[in-house]
Amino acid sequence: MEHILYWLWLTTKYGVTPSKIKVLLEYFKTVEEIYFSKNFNNIYGLSDKIKSSLADKDLSKAEKILEQTAKLNQKILVYDSESYPQILKNISSPPYVLYVQGKVLELDKVLTIGVVGTRNSSEYGRVVTDRICRELAQYGVVTVGGLARGIDTVGAWATLDVGGVAVGVVGSGLDIVYPSENVELVKAITEKGCIISEYAPGTPPVRNHFPARNRIIAGLSRGILVTEAPEKSGALITAKYALENDRDVFAVPRNITDTNSLGTNKIIQQGAKLINGAADIISEYPYAEKVIPKKVKSEPIQKTVDDSKYSKLNEFEKQIIDILKKSDMQIDEISRELKRNVSEINTKLIMLEVKGLVKKLPGSKYQLKL
Repeated sequence: MEHILYWLWLTTKYGVTPSKIKVLLEYFKTVEEIYFSKNFNNIYGLSDKIKSSLADKDLSKAEKILEQTAKLNQKILVYDSESYPQILKNISSPPYVLYVQGKVLELDKVLTIGVVGTRNSSEYGRVVTDRICRELAQYGVVTVGGLARGIDTVGAWATLDVGGVAVGVVGSGLDIVYPSENVELVKAITEKGCIISEYAPGTPPVRNHFPARNRIIAGLSRGILVTEAPEKSGALITAKYALENDRDVFAVPRNITDTNSLGTNKIIQQGAKLINGAADIISEYPYAEKVIPKKVKSEPIQKTVDDSKYSKLNEFEKQIIDILKKSDMQIDEISRELKRNVSEINTKLIMLEVKGLVKKLPGSKYQLKL
């Protein structure tokens, strides 16, 4: 138990980032040596504030974290433990402590594919993600994602719907569900899979945590699937981490005039593997035959969604549907696109919601229902 306390002490110290820990371990070799050292002057790149922080050997904060995780029924995996995934150890900047809610999976023994994409997904993006993730899960693949709105959430639910195993990686303490509407998703994932974070309980989901989270998604995955991403999507950060750490990157193509496809098409241009279904991903991993219990037939992805359910709508309502096919939008954005006043748009959206064709999201956004 003291060994874990030393890791918690180290990873919660001021300015001690994973890259600093890597430097410290190259010099001291073990976390115990770091803890008991009184002199850090010979370590390159440590500021005086960091040295002062490391000189403080108080374990009370670490003990409190250990107590919190026990109360929350969370597990702690430290970098040098047997349960820590080897696949994650091998990245350039691994997290040295992982907090786990749910099952501690043997991720080195299964095929893991990260599924990422835009929060503002279109109906096409959601349909494609849903279908491919269902197929991957039926192949026995464990899907990994960030639990953000949009593509991440669709991929996780699709995996679970066919009895598959999903892993969520979050940018906050595990006691904080973000976004809040994913409480049920988190609960469902932990029945067979797990939620993972490098952040201690109580840590809020601040902006700079999400790129850091993305490196863990890439690190836990043999390959990354990007189904829909605009040019500046966080999904492209995950794809970048994947390439830097010798992971495969897969992408689904789409219309070159659609802003939600600019990022996806760009990574295809840069060498990502274009795919039409889960079978194209599986074929890249011959060894995976050993862990795949069954196979599914992959049907070609349709470039358009089924419009039959919209046939009885009036022209105005169809225009709103067409707008929402591109991405989730706020009322004022739809108003600008269609050059109609907000009250008219609001009335129609309420009617479409009653008909079960659209769904209201936090922040007054609307999304097409699949």
